[in-house]
Amino acid sequence: MMRRFWLLAVLLVSLAPGLSAQQVLTATGSYTYYAPSNITLDQAKALALERAKIQIIADHFGTVVGVRNYTHIENESGESAVSFLSLGESEVKGEWIETIGKPSFEVRYEDHLQVVRATVRGKIRETVESTTPVIAKVLRNGISDKYESNVFKEGDGLYLSFKTPVDGFLAVFLYDGNGVNRLLPKKNEANGSYGVKAGTREVFFANHFSGVDNSGRYVDTLRSDYVMTCDADNELNRIYVVFSTNNFSRPYDELPEDEKAPAFLTFEAFQRWLSRSRLQDKAMTVAIRDILIRK
Repeated sequence: MMRRFWLLAVLLVSLAPGLSAQQVLTATGSYTYYAPSNITLDQAKALALERAKIQIIADHFGTVVGVRNYTHIENESGESAVSFLSLGESEVKGEWIETIGKPSFEVRYEDHLQVVRATVRGKIRETVESTTPVIAKVLRNGISDKYESNVFKEGDGLYLSFKTPVDGFLAVFLYDGNGVNRLLPKKNEANGSYGVKAGTREVFFANHFSGVDNSGRYVDTLRSDYVMTCDADNELNRIYVVFSTNNFSRPYDELPEDEKAPAFLTFEAFQRWLSRSRLQDKAMTVAIRDILIRK
């Protein structure tokens, strides 16, 4: 029998009062992360970078920062497999607007641990209390919230459950390490964002198929528009859920030749669009969900 356990570690940092609301600053900072042996160097770099950003925001705006780290342990026949995932769900009254230049990393090894120091420069802004709270849940192989997960296997279907207390507009993007895919609105839709109603739970990327499959059998099943893939044994992807009470335009992206693949753009182009959009629209909220995909 396979047993699964989730371990949650919460790091809270209390800091001094901050600056005036909506002030945009350019700041530089670093964070040194002592990575456990069960995660890859790329994962350690990603986590060190996120913590550096959080530390910079906290140093300037002074608030309570929550860093949530999840470790997924599978035990089968006495053999344990460990997957590490860091989620960017910080309880911080500030936000990272734009990265300036490329982050730098220093890597060394100490007492059998990877020690990664990330240094990054960027624009930050204090979050005002009027930012709309949204509920965005990543679902694996099902449309009920009980299927919420941040660990996927190759071939799993991706769904998104979303709810907001006010009417507004929504767009969803996925960064896979190579580029950014626009998941919503879908590539053939003309609108720049998708209209959502207050208090209504919506599930995206789901379609119900009834008919004959390739083998000639009649099937009646739920299918996802997006099936997860990965090139390595473990791959960290990031989902951006962008919401605003104001309608907004999507970034300029490209349509792939593959009819099943979503529209895409470079990560740098996406960051420029997101930075410009957030600076122009103070009502824009960005919820980030990181997911680990395994072979």
